[in-house]
Amino acid sequence: MSERADRLLREAVRELAGSPHQPPNFAATAIVQGRRMRRRRQTIAAAAAFVAIGAIAAPYVWLRPDPQPPALGIGGPPAATTPASSPTPRSESPGDWRNGPVELPGGALLLSAGSTRQAGPTWAYDSARRRYVSVPASYTSVRVSPRLPVAAVRSSGRPTDVALYDLATGKPEWFRTGKTVMGVEWSPDGRRLLATLQDRKTGMYTIGLLTPDAGDFQYYPVKTRPVSCLGVCRFTWAPGGREVALSQAEAVVDAPKVVPPGLQLFAADDGMPTRFLPIQGGVASSAAWSPDGSLVVVSASSDSAARGEPAPPAKEKVTAQLVSTQTGKVVRQLPSADVTWITPSRLLYLDPARPGGLTAVLVDPSGAEHERAELPLELVSSDDIRFAAR
Repeated sequence: MSERADRLLREAVRELAGSPHQPPNFAATAIVQGRRMRRRRQTIAAAAAFVAIGAIAAPYVWLRPDPQPPALGIGGPPAATTPASSPTPRSESPGDWRNGPVELPGGALLLSAGSTRQAGPTWAYDSARRRYVSVPASYTSVRVSPRLPVAAVRSSGRPTDVALYDLATGKPEWFRTGKTVMGVEWSPDGRRLLATLQDRKTGMYTIGLLTPDAGDFQYYPVKTRPVSCLGVCRFTWAPGGREVALSQAEAVVDAPKVVPPGLQLFAADDGMPTRFLPIQGGVASSAAWSPDGSLVVVSASSDSAARGEPAPPAKEKVTAQLVSTQTGKVVRQLPSADVTWITPSRLLYLDPARPGGLTAVLVDPSGAEHERAELPLELVSSDDIRFAAR
């Protein structure tokens, strides 16, 4: 028997002994009485403990803030949340990139990616459906409008024709020019197509302008003597969309003297010479001009431009240069001449030293790198990639 039980039994014996009526079975009655006293004290102790706990917990219950109802999304049920410990995995499906604009540094847009070797189709961005579509490899050149859901395409079997390829239906609408098409390029606003046309018999060049809404070409022959180009003669748009530029070995003027190489600008709508800029080098596209026209990126050999040669010898190294259009001075060297100005202070280019992949690099005019992004692996074989500012 425990010490506590022995004590309760003794108290019960004393209580019964003082009673005037003694029970016949005194011992058994004392044991029962002791058990009753133990249960009574346990009950009293439990009640006292409950009261004490209630006194301690009451202030916390009274002062606890009211529970807030779950937040509802606008016009719908509560938004589902994902626990921090199990984030939603990003899909690695190879087809995901085709269903929307490829994310590029600076918010740039990937317009197209294809191969000049006709190694496969060209992926073109359909601005109407906001996805990339496949243009057959039979087209030797694909130039997507940054504003319209069409691409200008050419075919080796039709050297004098240009087609507007509907990205939604896959159907081309062909236009005959009557001259050899040397190149095509969309205007900065993406609504007019510039074509460089050459008459093979006379060697004269013509500016061809096609407005999809009008549905036909307008022709403006260059009103000068035959031009002398640096490499391939090809017009590119100048900022503003009113002039086109041509990189030449000498200026297009009627004077008989030879002048240093430079950029000759023409009025787009009549072919008349407008300005001559002392810039030595080739301009890849209209995307090489800064938005305000104060800078342009050109490709130039190490010293052939200074000698006035029409094309650099194969042994000379071709470099990319950022040049002031006002003075013709080289501001600095750049890793690539095939650039796209995204903003007045940012340029985008493909890293030429990146093996086994395609890396888009965003830099500023000082050459400082700001951001990099990998393009989809399916585009690794592409050597004709076009970007645009949004």
